[in-house]
Amino acid sequence: MGHSREGKVARIALTCLLPLVLLAAACTLDATAPCDPPPESWDPALNTHPNGAAFQELLDRYVERGLPGVVLLVRTPEGLWNGASGYARVETGDVMTPTHRFHGASVTKMYTATAVMLLVEDGLVELDAPIREYLPEDVWRPIPNGGEATVRQLLSHRSGIPDFSGNLRYDLDSLNDPFGELSTEKLLGYLHGQSSWIAPGEGYFYSNANYVLLAMIVDAVATSGHAGIISQRILQLLGLTATYYKNEEGFPTPPGLVNSYQDLAGDGRLMNVSDLTIQGAKVLFGNAGLIATSGDYATFIEALMKGEIVSPETLATMSEKPTETSTYGLGLSLVLTDFGVAVGHSGAELGAMSGVRYYPDRDATLVLLSNGGDGGLPERLFNELWSEAKEALCCMAREKGQIPHPPKRDYATR
Repeated sequence: MGHSREGKVARIALTCLLPLVLLAAACTLDATAPCDPPPESWDPALNTHPNGAAFQELLDRYVERGLPGVVLLVRTPEGLWNGASGYARVETGDVMTPTHRFHGASVTKMYTATAVMLLVEDGLVELDAPIREYLPEDVWRPIPNGGEATVRQLLSHRSGIPDFSGNLRYDLDSLNDPFGELSTEKLLGYLHGQSSWIAPGEGYFYSNANYVLLAMIVDAVATSGHAGIISQRILQLLGLTATYYKNEEGFPTPPGLVNSYQDLAGDGRLMNVSDLTIQGAKVLFGNAGLIATSGDYATFIEALMKGEIVSPETLATMSEKPTETSTYGLGLSLVLTDFGVAVGHSGAELGAMSGVRYYPDRDATLVLLSNGGDGGLPERLFNELWSEAKEALCCMAREKGQIPHPPKRDYATR
């Protein structure tokens, strides 16, 4: 979809103004106050993985290069390692620990998708039903493809519905009033008048709006709403007491929440943007907003992939193996690697980046979390570290003769 000359000029101006506006908002923070510590500590004796020292060296190296703080969890048949490096709050030297809480950003989509699939199992939602069967007409009709897109297409990002993220009006309003309330009507209003990128079902187009609409569908058919389904049938079922969404006490500022940092000017200098990241968790739903520890993220993806939340049939529907043109199932990113198919999701937003993966063929789990945000130096370093951590798993398997030499590269996924 093309943009007018005026639109291009406005986007250039927006890019130039962004660091200044965010800087003004970030400067309202009390940078001298320490973080609330996590309510529990991590027992180093639980780290039984033989490669623990190498994992720690890896984290320390990336903190030295500029990441504010990072936590890595690796669980394989050889053992568990859950470690940290850097700072939960840079200004006061609060040391990062494995039990600190991190914003999950788009990792939240896995939980929303799971809530939807639970209702599919209950017979309350049909995957191939048009979303207009569940949502009021004044919601779906003004949205491009809103009358034709199905629940399945929302889950797989094949609805063709445009995204509010990156929309010029949304970006400008976020800058003008970064701490303002964001109603459902206002959020979906950014889609009105946009053009769809593709017809429903004709291709993949990643859109956060898909998951806002999915949350609204669950809210419409389940008395407890999507947040209630996530709380009752996922978090409470699994005993995830260090995960916080909309209904959990302490949300969106639970004890042990890390501070968030952003390279606003693109010069490698980090600014504390915690209030802005917390505001995003408050106002966004379905597509983002969940907060958890590395251990809780790992427990969730393992339980999901081992059939402890949804049935094996439902899981197979969610995680069909990818093809050359299909790397996203129903709420799950799917990647072909030499370590087998990797299933999970990544997340990136202002002041936070995350990656959660499970390798069913190897019964291996990888969780990487950082309090450095999407953009600039933290994003570059996080992506490099994420690549090294994934390769470390493959190297271990190759050394044991479990997979062949040389490694094949992952192909891209969100």
